[in-house]
Amino acid sequence: MKANYFLFFIAFIGISQLGFSQSAKSEFKQVKLLGVPKPMAPANLVVNDLVFSDARGNSNNALDANETAEIAFTLENTGQGDAYRVLVVIQDSANVKGVSFLKEIPIGTLPSGKKTNIVVPITSTTDLASATANFTFKITEGNKFDVDPFSIAFTTNELKKPIMTIDDAVFGTKDDDGKLTRGKIIQLSVLVHNKGEGDAKNVIVEFVNPADVFASSDHKFQYPELKSNESKVIKYEFFANNKYNVAQIPIVVKISENFNKVVLTETKSIGIDIGAVASKKINVQDIKDEKRVMGTVSLLPEVDKDIPYAKMKYRKRFALIIGNEDYSTFQTGLAKEVNVDFAKNDAKIFKEYCEKTLGMPAENITLVLNGTYGTMKQSIDRMNKLMKSAGGDMELVFYYAGHGLPDEETKEAYLIPVDIAGTSVQSAIKLQDVYKAFAEHESVGVTMFIDACFSGGARGEQMVKARGVKIVPKSDMIDGNIVSFTASSSNQSSNAYMEKRHGIFTYFLLKQLQDSKGEISYKDFWEALKKNVSFESVKVNNKEQEPQIIIGDKAKDYWENKKFNY
Repeated sequence: MKANYFLFFIAFIGISQLGFSQSAKSEFKQVKLLGVPKPMAPANLVVNDLVFSDARGNSNNALDANETAEIAFTLENTGQGDAYRVLVVIQDSANVKGVSFLKEIPIGTLPSGKKTNIVVPITSTTDLASATANFTFKITEGNKFDVDPFSIAFTTNELKKPIMTIDDAVFGTKDDDGKLTRGKIIQLSVLVHNKGEGDAKNVIVEFVNPADVFASSDHKFQYPELKSNESKVIKYEFFANNKYNVAQIPIVVKISENFNKVVLTETKSIGIDIGAVASKKINVQDIKDEKRVMGTVSLLPEVDKDIPYAKMKYRKRFALIIGNEDYSTFQTGLAKEVNVDFAKNDAKIFKEYCEKTLGMPAENITLVLNGTYGTMKQSIDRMNKLMKSAGGDMELVFYYAGHGLPDEETKEAYLIPVDIAGTSVQSAIKLQDVYKAFAEHESVGVTMFIDACFSGGARGEQMVKARGVKIVPKSDMIDGNIVSFTASSSNQSSNAYMEKRHGIFTYFLLKQLQDSKGEISYKDFWEALKKNVSFESVKVNNKEQEPQIIIGDKAKDYWENKKFNY
């Protein structure tokens, strides 16, 4: 009889390691029918090393939805007699929804001095509730040498769901003029963001056009996974044919995700004039009213949005803005790395600040993108003639972003048009001549921002790979009512701020105008600009960059108290 019980014991011990089949439970019932041997000595069952583990999941010491965990402990018989018909009974006193586990585990006979490892697998479903599970264990023995009930509690976490949003959308073209017309390819860039705590699986973003509007590239984009708080920039290109005659082009954006069937549908529209197409770029932002788990992200740096408006218009304030970025197209022998990153964006956004924050009428602003020698020279000469005609009653703001080079012999700085090679620096536009042109006639004042690149010795294809003023004209060389802010000093470089998609000098001058709404003195503006550029350049680019200010002889006595908006 003892031999038979011992065989049952061996079977049950093995089953306790792997789970319990119906046949094992049947055998245990047969033992019950056979009765329980009388004890020859007392058994003493002891529980040790009780632990909850989700090592097969994400190891956060909690049971998450769709996860498998386990409770394990060691059961030892420290008594002098064998333990018979040992049974582990398990209950969740909290009765948490979505939790599955074995309710009974038959052990059988546990001889004196022996021990066994008990493992209770626990699984959860997508319906798991966030709660605290409390598993209570009762271990009974056939001769009533039971174990006092014990329990273990652990946290359960409901399914972490993805929340798909479109945080930003921007329409535009690849052309410098920014005009949107039928037959021209328009690009819609959307920023898809998973703001939920859960990862999104098999994300599909589909663009749907109205009639007579066609995709010029893929209209459906698929991603195996979009992790929590991860975002993707998706660029979709389309065009309208000549039959399209509606004032808006609505593009429907559909986002699906197959884990919990999340579907988002939003429409992004671009306004057009069928005859004369609108020339502005439209930024469309998500306005859906839903619970947000993560913060909103954007395609645009913060200085490109929420540009403040001046309290009044300054009718006699003018601006000449030049952004030279694309040198390789105009000079086919150049490599693309000689282009000036973000110079066009610098110029375009500065134009918006001139019109909005500095209160200039749009017709007073001249924007030159990728200026050739002829275009730049004509624009500078035009401003000179306007100042002459105004008879001292005109204010000018000049902005330049692009390459610059010094003459090797004279060390004089030149602004480099996109069609002038670095080997022909004398054919470029001398910075000193620009100063002279703007100082020739009386004016309310001239403010200059020069985010240029003067390399000091590079030529040809090595024209310059950094943005920065390394040779700065001396202040005693500037006459007139001029205050000039330059990007850096001495032999330093002025670099791009890649994350913000601007030159680092331009970014902080825009940021200062944005934060102050233009209500700031030149002295305070200068001190903040110098401090921020100097610090962030080392932090972001690991390079020293200290902007410089150059004051004309007629501006020295008052420039500190002068304000951008007066």
